[in-house]
Amino acid sequence: MKPNTTYAVVDIETTGTSVKDGDRIIQIGCAFVKNNKIINTFATDVNPLTTVPAVIENLTGISNARVRKAPPFDDLAGTVYSLLQGTVFVAHNVNFDLPFINSELQRVGYPELPIQAVDTVSLSQILLPTASSFRLRDLSHLLAIDHNHPHSADSDAIATAHLFITLQQRLAHLPLITLQQMVQLAPELPRETADLFAYAFQQGKQHPQQLPTDLVIKNGLALRKQRLPQQASGRKAARYPLTKAQKQHIFGDRLTYRPQQARMMNQIYRHYSKQSAEQVPLLIEAPTGTGKTLGYLLPLAYLAQDGQQVVVSTATTVLQTQLRDQGVALLNQLLPNPVTAVVIKGNQHYVDLNRFARGLALHEHSKQTQLLKLRVLVWLTMTTTGDLDELHLSTYQAPYFSEIAHHGVASLKADDPFFKEDFLRFRDQLTAQATFIITNHAYLMRHVAQLGSRQERPLLVLDEAQHLADGVVRDSRQTFDFNGYMATCHSLISCIDTEHSLNLRALFAEQPQADYRLKLLDNSLNDTDLHLQQLQAALARTFVPAQKGGNQPAELGITTDQLTDFFAAHNPLIKQLQTAIENCFLQFQQLNEQYQHDQSQILPSEQHVLDDFDNRLQHLRQGYELLQTWLVPASREQRVFWVSLNQWHDRGSLTLAGSLIDTQGYFKTQLYPYFSAPLLTGATLFATGKSQYVYSQLDIDQATAKHHRLSTPFDLEHQARLFVATDATAAEAPSGKQRVAYLTHAIHDIVMAAPKQTLVLFNSLNMIEAVFYSLHQTDLPGDREILAQGVNGSREKLLRRFMQGDDAILLGAGSFWEGIDLPQEQLELLIVTQLPFESPDQTTTKARYQQLRQAQLNPFYNEALPKAALKLRQGIGRLIRTDEDRGAAVILDDRLMTKRYGQTILKALPKTLPPATGSLTMITQELQSFFKTK
Repeated sequence: MKPNTTYAVVDIETTGTSVKDGDRIIQIGCAFVKNNKIINTFATDVNPLTTVPAVIENLTGISNARVRKAPPFDDLAGTVYSLLQGTVFVAHNVNFDLPFINSELQRVGYPELPIQAVDTVSLSQILLPTASSFRLRDLSHLLAIDHNHPHSADSDAIATAHLFITLQQRLAHLPLITLQQMVQLAPELPRETADLFAYAFQQGKQHPQQLPTDLVIKNGLALRKQRLPQQASGRKAARYPLTKAQKQHIFGDRLTYRPQQARMMNQIYRHYSKQSAEQVPLLIEAPTGTGKTLGYLLPLAYLAQDGQQVVVSTATTVLQTQLRDQGVALLNQLLPNPVTAVVIKGNQHYVDLNRFARGLALHEHSKQTQLLKLRVLVWLTMTTTGDLDELHLSTYQAPYFSEIAHHGVASLKADDPFFKEDFLRFRDQLTAQATFIITNHAYLMRHVAQLGSRQERPLLVLDEAQHLADGVVRDSRQTFDFNGYMATCHSLISCIDTEHSLNLRALFAEQPQADYRLKLLDNSLNDTDLHLQQLQAALARTFVPAQKGGNQPAELGITTDQLTDFFAAHNPLIKQLQTAIENCFLQFQQLNEQYQHDQSQILPSEQHVLDDFDNRLQHLRQGYELLQTWLVPASREQRVFWVSLNQWHDRGSLTLAGSLIDTQGYFKTQLYPYFSAPLLTGATLFATGKSQYVYSQLDIDQATAKHHRLSTPFDLEHQARLFVATDATAAEAPSGKQRVAYLTHAIHDIVMAAPKQTLVLFNSLNMIEAVFYSLHQTDLPGDREILAQGVNGSREKLLRRFMQGDDAILLGAGSFWEGIDLPQEQLELLIVTQLPFESPDQTTTKARYQQLRQAQLNPFYNEALPKAALKLRQGIGRLIRTDEDRGAAVILDDRLMTKRYGQTILKALPKTLPPATGSLTMITQELQSFFKTK
């Protein structure tokens, strides 16, 4: 790369992905960039001399009639070759565009282009590390680049050119130390992409720039400066805007006055202004569109002016970030006295600078890890939180993250190189002076005493409170994975004597006295492995009946008394296992301390060997601590246990698991004493008006608690329709072939009649898979993309593809029933395949139902029915998200109309959305009529 290099930024549209398979170019776009300016462009359609597939025509807008008028590639090859010769080729996924063009050139008799090439996907991943997607369309939106015609080569080329210019500018402004480290990593990136780092570093040395004032260099890392917000003192407390006029005054033109939101604000302010409110919980159901977040943030900000802290807990880490970046940011535009907020998550969400710096010096063979190191280096010049979630990564299971993830403040030493800059220590300083502490339900329940106080009793908001009880039960599920712990033993043994890299024995080669300890460590790991096998076999003999293999994974329940008897009968074996594991910890600790003491200077590669062994050992420690917990009789109370086997019922696959049965009495003792009486809110708190379910789930006394149910702000009567099919096959047998055939037929007819963005909700991943493949056998148009959970990728990937789709069909279960926001044309048609009753065959569900029967309660009416009603409300709630939305929902389960309990479920749904019933034929006709009218 040279100062006056001309970059040819290219995009091509093709009939497919392989020249060898006969695919051809149908359009070429090119923008020439020099000195960070577009100096020329070139674009042309290309006649592929073959048919453009319908899916490509729909994607690109390039028709067969259009390309027939264009020149074939044979006639354009000379022009393309001469234009690109002597340039540096740039593309968004260069390993597709350049090889395709070279193959086409060779096909018509030209040599490959002898030029360098750069990939803007890799560059974007490194230089825009906090972007949530690296599709060209999404990056263009992020950077406000005009990109009006995605999948059109000329538009894509110009958008990519603007992206490349932005990336070049960002690269040039990185600190010299960061550029130096990027070069030293010697990453294997597509083509010559990494050469840009060397060029930027060379330019930076020749033309040094002053370090920006918001950055600091510490121990070889460029970091963004951490600044605690200045605490206001002597400010007069502002008066809460109680009236409509007062609210409109502070809202100005930044916020529209919403009657239901204003009502919620006043309910909260009045409730917590009373002295008695410390003892009286407040429940507010605030439907979608109410403006719930600001509805509680604003009154609580005024209530907290006397220095009282507010802990806000929500369901997920994603919602935490939204609360701070959107809710609190908007709040501070309205308040006369701005507030501070801090997000708190588990330690593993944060980067440990000491660990990252140590690993940076190691040569890395994994391309994925090289890329992650580059991203983190650039990100450290941007982040003030050290929260790895800012990177929007889906690869947290990569071994690299266990190497750089934080182990908590307790793991730090005062003489660590980055002790003063540590992100967790800074977070704790922010927490001490923040008005709002934003956490998630899982973290809250694990750190109640840290976040709350029996003396101070801060305010507590449980947002999305309907998820709290299920979340606690879900998070209480723990599994003793025998095979996982045995695999850890094997990997630790290999770390002592592995032949392919630096190992523990090589590390201690010059310390003969360590050889004995290494032998002891090796013996202890082998003993641990043996005792794990013996304990697993003992559990199988005791609890797994002699039987042939099956075709589905199995769960076999164990009563608390049975597990107590098993522990007593096998106490000697358990003690042997405990002793062996304890010896592993002790022997490695002694080796580590000996090495740290004897070495005056430890190389990064040597420290990495010790850190890697310690990280692996932590997995064994987790199993040890879980076993220690279960051996205490009190820890087994109110729990259910089971052994699990794989689908072949292989005894060697056995795991032991345990979980809370329910949360009755749990919050009353473990949560509420540390806070003032909580505010519990959510879009769907109540199954029906008279339902006891939410109160029993959350340990709230219905007689003393205050509750309010706000009405929906949407005009559902005009915005939406709800249909129930009365000719559905029996939904009680959800896995039969007849049911699959009916759902395929019904979904096909509905989406053909109403070609809209469609979400189809299921109760079972097995049913999703069967219907997905069955739909592909129908005559649905090829351009109707069908996405399926468990088939096409992760939830996040599916949602991203669906939101960018055109009349796509998404089949989802579980988490797709709630927590997704698809406004306006992103979702217009919702199909519910079955009422969302949970499976009664799950071990935890069986135990809960048995507990209810013992209390003389009916499990169906006290648990299964209200749970299903709430879930159906949440599912239907995906449809209308804004005043501009229009949409229809179809329920393919006639039990809603034919069973007596169906009326209970209907009462949970909005009164302004009454269901229309009829045959599938009638419903498709009604759908067509509804979507034709505005």
